[in-house]
Amino acid sequence: MNWLNQKTPVWLTSGVLYGLAWPAFPIQTGWLAWFALVPVLLRLRRVRSFGEHVRVTLPVFLVALPFVCWWLSYYSLLAMPMIWLTQGPFIWVPMALLYPVQKRIGWRKAMLLLPLFWAFWEWAWLYVCDFDLAVGGPGTTQANLLLVNQFADLTGVWGLIFWAIGFNVLLARVIDQTEIQPLRQVGLRLAGVSALWLAGPLLYGWFVRAVPSTVIKSGLPPVHVGLLQTNEDPYAPLKPTTQADMLRRLVALGTKAAKVKPEDLLPDRTQPSVARPDLIIAPEGAFPLPLLQDSALFAGMRQYVQYYNVPFATGIMTPTDSTHYYNEAFVFTPELSRIYEPMGLKPGDLQVYRKQQSLAFSERSPLLFRWADRWLRPGKPSVRLGDKPVAFTFTDQKGNTRKLALAICWEQIYPATIAGLVRDETGQSPVEFLSFVMNDGWFYDSPGSRILLAFTQLRAIENRRSIARCSNQGYSGYVDPFGRIVSLLPRRAEAVGSVSMVANTKLSFFSRHPDWFPITCGLLWVVGILLGLRTANKSIPSSFLTRSTELPTLRYAVPPGQKQNDLHKIETPLS
Repeated sequence: MNWLNQKTPVWLTSGVLYGLAWPAFPIQTGWLAWFALVPVLLRLRRVRSFGEHVRVTLPVFLVALPFVCWWLSYYSLLAMPMIWLTQGPFIWVPMALLYPVQKRIGWRKAMLLLPLFWAFWEWAWLYVCDFDLAVGGPGTTQANLLLVNQFADLTGVWGLIFWAIGFNVLLARVIDQTEIQPLRQVGLRLAGVSALWLAGPLLYGWFVRAVPSTVIKSGLPPVHVGLLQTNEDPYAPLKPTTQADMLRRLVALGTKAAKVKPEDLLPDRTQPSVARPDLIIAPEGAFPLPLLQDSALFAGMRQYVQYYNVPFATGIMTPTDSTHYYNEAFVFTPELSRIYEPMGLKPGDLQVYRKQQSLAFSERSPLLFRWADRWLRPGKPSVRLGDKPVAFTFTDQKGNTRKLALAICWEQIYPATIAGLVRDETGQSPVEFLSFVMNDGWFYDSPGSRILLAFTQLRAIENRRSIARCSNQGYSGYVDPFGRIVSLLPRRAEAVGSVSMVANTKLSFFSRHPDWFPITCGLLWVVGILLGLRTANKSIPSSFLTRSTELPTLRYAVPPGQKQNDLHKIETPLS
């Protein structure tokens, strides 16, 4: 089409559309990702060298990244340059590898293989490389589009990547095949194939919402959870007086969430009209002191839990030496409080969950950049990681045994890690719901917290679990098993909230097999490459092919004295 001439900056068009598709705005923009890459994919038909390929494709992601994650600059001014350096080239890898594949098997066949490799690459990079921040991947653009993303409980976010990139490829192929046709006819064909591509996800999404028993076990009582939003400023320096004040405010918020006020009682003064929560949750690192290393502080917490008779979950930082610490979370129950002294238990005997995935450059330097640790993280301790999921049990106010798992902050970007928490690899029954304890205050009022909330929505859909999200400055609230945001506390405010959450023990297909889809995509990509090469080797010799098209073009010999452009007079083909 004329608007795709060589002078058109298609990298700018695609880069802006792709960046705007991320869930950083109050309105839904994820649908932009369905066609954001079409201009650059069509431009690749005329690429003649790898250098030209780089100039067309790499700037797409360098342009998009500031739209996606400029808010990380609140944490450090070096964040954006580091993201360009460490994230941009790796997000670009599927497009980079497209050039040699296209050169060997042609543009159209290479396009068909692109969604397969993109899904496989995003999965492999996340779990092999320890400096992937999961920013810029196409799957997250679909987090808010709840009408079409429900099939993530089968494939995980990797299926959304395949589907979104496949949409771009489909549209590019249609436009390529209809370039010389009238614009109206092209529009009709694009509308038709778009409707077909959307039909599957739309029908599946409608079905699971219309018949929720297919993905959620019915009959389980809901769980009533109290959330504490402490509104702590992560940039404020911690001093002994600050720590004491933080602890006092945490206790006050917990008391507010646990205590049943006289005005909440029914007229007979016996039962509360507002149920006492089954569990109270505080954010990541809510305890400013090493709880498990301070016997007096630990004793105070035991007395508090026993007095209010409500289980308490929170995150703590436990130093191991002057340069390392554990980022931990635990659930302390009234039953546990009552047996601690009779059994002679110590704080170190408490079962805790240790964060299994770290935030690169913030909690520790990646292996590849560890030589520059003193410049990247001067004087900052590094986190030690846990190596196993932990499921916690507690008794609700009606005497039912409940089971949950806690995930800590940036761990929510790792789909397989969350799936492991849900299915409880200890061999016991699956957990009923999840809680993400967060510290989103690093990013002020930027879109950062909204993007991190989108990750929570995806994890809820993948595992069909309710998620109680508890953050120091928000977003704190409840996301249901269909990714719907049921309730949120106001951002950047000290607040207490309560939510009644759907419980579920039915495992989704993704929770059981979190890696099946990307591995299958990788295998199919290899098979597709081999078949494409085999077909290419049996086709017309490459001397009959031009750089600008895949169709064979006959060349003719020019007799002596004849001009090259007099082709209509030439009758002898060049063999």
